[in-house]
Parts: sequence; C-alpha cells; structure tokens
Amino acid sequence: MKKILSLILAVVMCLGCTLAFTSCSQETIVSKIAVQKGTTAKMYADVLNGVEVKSYDTFALAANDMKNGNADYVLVDKTTANALCSQIEGLKVIDNIPLSSENYGIGIDPAQTELKGQIDAILESKAAEIQAIKDKYMNEDEENYVGVTSAAKNVENAAGQLVVATNAEFAPWEYKVGTEYFGIDMEIAKIIADELGLELVIENMDFDNVVGSVGKQGIDIAMSGITITAERLEVINFSNPYYTESIVVLCKADDESLVSCGTVVDLLTVLCVPAAEEESAE
Repeated sequence: MKKILSLILAVVMCLGCTLAFTSCSQETIVSKIAVQKGTTAKMYADVLNGVEVKSYDTFALAANDMKNGNADYVLVDKTTANALCSQIEGLKVIDNIPLSSENYGIGIDPAQTELKGQIDAILESKAAEIQAIKDKYMNEDEENYVGVTSAAKNVENAAGQLVVATNAEFAPWEYKVGTEYFGIDMEIAKIIADELGLELVIENMDFDNVVGSVGKQGIDIAMSGITITAERLEVINFSNPYYTESIVVLCKADDESLVSCGTVVDLLTVLCVPAAEEESAE
C-alpha cells in the first residue's frame, strides 16, 4: 500500500501554505483547544501556535469541558463531532471547513504477514455490507444497530481467536452499552472474525495504548477510527483505507466567532493571532 504522508505535511497541503502555521505568535494565547489524547486531532492542534492545547481521555470529556467554559473549541473527527452534537445539547459543528483529510485503516500485527491480505480481501468482498453499516450509523438508524459481544480471551486457543484492541469511547465508530459493543468498527470487526472463522475478542483500553498494543499480549488488530499516518506505519501495518474522514472544529451553539470564516486560513486566523498583527499592535 502506498505510504500515507505524515499528518503535518497533509495539514500544510490542506492549507495551501505553511504561513497559516508559522504566522501565529507562540507567546500570545488566544484560544484554548480541547482534544483527545493520542489522536491526530491533537497532533494537528500541537502544530498551531498561539493556542493552549487541553488533552482529555475522550472527545466527550473534551466537549463537555468546552461546554462548561473551560475551552473555546474542540478539534475532532467529523463523524464523531456529529455524534457528540446528538449526545450533548448546545454544541455545533463547523463542518463546511475541514481542517484536514485523512484515511482510517485497521491496524495489523506486522508479524502476521498473511493477515493484511486476508483483511483487505474481506473489506473488498464485503464492501456493500460495510457501506450499509456505515450508512445506518451515520443516519442514526438505531433500530438496526447490532450489538457485538466479546468472547473471553483464551491464550490456549489463540489461533482460534481474533483479538481486537479498541477504545470504546468514539461513537459512532465504537462504544459500549452494558456488555455489548456497538459501532461501525465493531460490526466490521465481527464480519472479519466470522469470515476468518475466528472468535472475536474485544479488548477495550485507553486510545493512547491502542496502536502500541498491536502485536503484544496476543492482540492481532486495532480498530478505533485510527488514521493511517507515516509515524504509525513505522510500528504496525495497516489495511487498505476503509473510510475517509476529516478533522473539524466543534464549538458551542451560540458561538458566533467562526460565522464569517470561509476558508481554513480564515478559521485559523480566529484560532490564533498572526504574528504580523501582533507586531503591528506593538
């Protein structure tokens, strides 16, 4: 598979120039941006100068803290932003100006050389079924959601199980209700396990640990809305992309600071202060 460019390069290409990053003052803090730890949204926020980056264990915690006045904006994947707006009143998504475009892939243990080919073949052969799963979650067709139950991990039968690492705090991709897992990734994981003739074992953990867990303690793959990046490809394999996502800004519903923005550069001008403006003020 063609190696994906790093997030930083992708962001710069999306902006069309590096000026949008380098023109922000490192000394003046003009906004507080909330993100989930370990995500590409955090990587994006970290390259913006003039902002205070606040990290949380989940995007839901980030969104709630912003609603409570402890942050100005949240950078988050678009589909998850829409899900958060359904769950938490008083939020809105600035989805007409994506900050980046990225591809989700299934993280695969590089030591299992045949597994990538098998998973890619399943993603292709089951494309219509997988699309239907995406559609029902995107359209909030809750009556047709299918709960997935994890088998107990059995080290003595490792060859008969597919162990999946996830962070079940990322609706609509994965979340937990009682003992069942729901979400796009979880239903796709069940398809893959069934096609391989394996029991599905789901290991729920902090997102920070998901990618690094692959290939360790019997974990075969990772599915948690994981963006394919050059950095992650250095430690794990990835399936072919199965979804193209974008990072967007989530803010409070009554926030009018971004209404006049029409481009990414406009958006970033609100998030940080161009150095030229600061020099003029001095």
